[in-house]
Amino acid sequence: MTAPMTESRAVRWGLGVVLGVLALQAVRLSLHKAFSIDEFQYAHSAWLMAHGQVPYRDFFEVHFPLVYQLLAPLFRLLGDDPRNVLALRAAMLVPLAGAGVSVFLLNRREGRIAALLAPLLLLSTPAFLHFATEVRPDALTAALFLGALAALTVRSAPSSFLAGALLIASAWGSQKALFFGGLVGAVLVGDLLLRRGRPPALIAAPRAFVLGLLTASGAVAAYLTVTDSWSAWWHWCFVWASEHQRHYPGFSWREYLLPILGEQPAFFLLATVGFIATSLSQWRDARTQDLLLVVAVPATFGAYALQRAPFPYSLLPFLGVLSPFAARGAVAVLAWLRTPLIRAVGLVGLGGLFAVQAAHVEALLDGGGNARQREVLARIATLTGPRDVVYDNSGGFVSRPHAHFYFYTDAYLRGSLVDLLSDDMPRALVEQGCVARVDDLRTSGLPPALRRFLDAHYQPYDGDLFLWGQRYRVPVDAGVLEDHFLAVRADRYFLQPASALDTGALFIDGARISTPEFTLTRGEHTLRYEGRAQAFQLLWLPRDGRRWTPRPGAPPTYSRLF
Repeated sequence: MTAPMTESRAVRWGLGVVLGVLALQAVRLSLHKAFSIDEFQYAHSAWLMAHGQVPYRDFFEVHFPLVYQLLAPLFRLLGDDPRNVLALRAAMLVPLAGAGVSVFLLNRREGRIAALLAPLLLLSTPAFLHFATEVRPDALTAALFLGALAALTVRSAPSSFLAGALLIASAWGSQKALFFGGLVGAVLVGDLLLRRGRPPALIAAPRAFVLGLLTASGAVAAYLTVTDSWSAWWHWCFVWASEHQRHYPGFSWREYLLPILGEQPAFFLLATVGFIATSLSQWRDARTQDLLLVVAVPATFGAYALQRAPFPYSLLPFLGVLSPFAARGAVAVLAWLRTPLIRAVGLVGLGGLFAVQAAHVEALLDGGGNARQREVLARIATLTGPRDVVYDNSGGFVSRPHAHFYFYTDAYLRGSLVDLLSDDMPRALVEQGCVARVDDLRTSGLPPALRRFLDAHYQPYDGDLFLWGQRYRVPVDAGVLEDHFLAVRADRYFLQPASALDTGALFIDGARISTPEFTLTRGEHTLRYEGRAQAFQLLWLPRDGRRWTPRPGAPPTYSRLF
């Protein structure tokens, strides 16, 4: 591509406008795309930390906690409304913006067009934007890692310090970064030993870089020391996580990567062209400035492919480091087009790629986005208070207390903790006074004993929310029912339907109930009904004080895998 074409002001302005449109699309996606099941788990962990609890020590966690630490202040600032998870989503736009700035900086030596194309291609890549806009450790880790690579290209002592700190921060964000960050770190150490700071060294100011490493590592060590969680952190994030990795039901890395390749072939083709061109230039000219970026490609891919269960969000760092190469590939392809007409066709084709990718991103909002989920979160806020214990196998209640150390379980845990889930979990629900539960994708995988307890003691408010209560059937021939009712806590309860009092008499602990609503002490109560009602329920009266009618068979819509 000729210089005038490469540095054309019209082309730069056009790319800037497209970048602005894609940024607005990312904001819209962040606020309106449906929440995945994992996001609720991470959001609940952040809420727990906002209330002074420590992961590993006070509640079950196997991920490094940086994303929780950074998001927890939002709950302290905004309060305990479950809908504040939207604020966490909005906060994740900050690392997304940082990733865009980083890939821009990684390409700035390649020219302005290549620099602008890198964040543009990143924001138009559906597989990246899908998960980078979510509340996820992987999204933050990818942004921090790209930031470390970008900082190393800025040849100054402050940037070297920042690079060291960001490299440690990315590792504190996710165990996966220990792999790809470790390989990049090994290259940096090798370069330091071989060159001893002589140009062209990968690190402009080695002492500042080491100081950044030590500063960030010291902050991590101080946190683990102050919270007295060194032992618990090591056990759950390394010892137990290793055991989990060996036994988790796995699948091939191709399962999610191949569909992404099929949906976005142009991005990967351009990245391949850019990677080959960069590698050849580095080999011919002995350039070192792109060495780390080249190393990061197999490193981030290996961190994805070597997992036993490589879910697509683990591709975020890999897709991030590919975007500068995809931009270079696009510039190289346009440079090969000699005549103005063919160049114009190439630019139109590039614009078509952005349009197609943007349409794929827009498709992520199909099905109403998170509208239904926001309705459920609003109902949780209305029906329960900040201190009301709620059960969900994934933390879907977001900002309410949970009942047990294992507030969430995955496939491996549900298979290995059958006795605990069958015996301890029902006991904990009663002891903690759990008044509500949220149904999710994992409910069907719970042990039968726990499912039977949940079905017997929580009645369907709708397809997603279940509130404490029991249902009864009166023998038609006898017209008398004698049973028991377990009040999960001292509170208000009610009879549904209220007409059962018009057609009979209800006695609890021998005392006749004369109104549909009544107060019970915590614990088990004897129940006797004499009358013509064939069936009725005793139900917990929610925080809003409104009686409700169970809706069995309502379809669940709240919980989604991705």
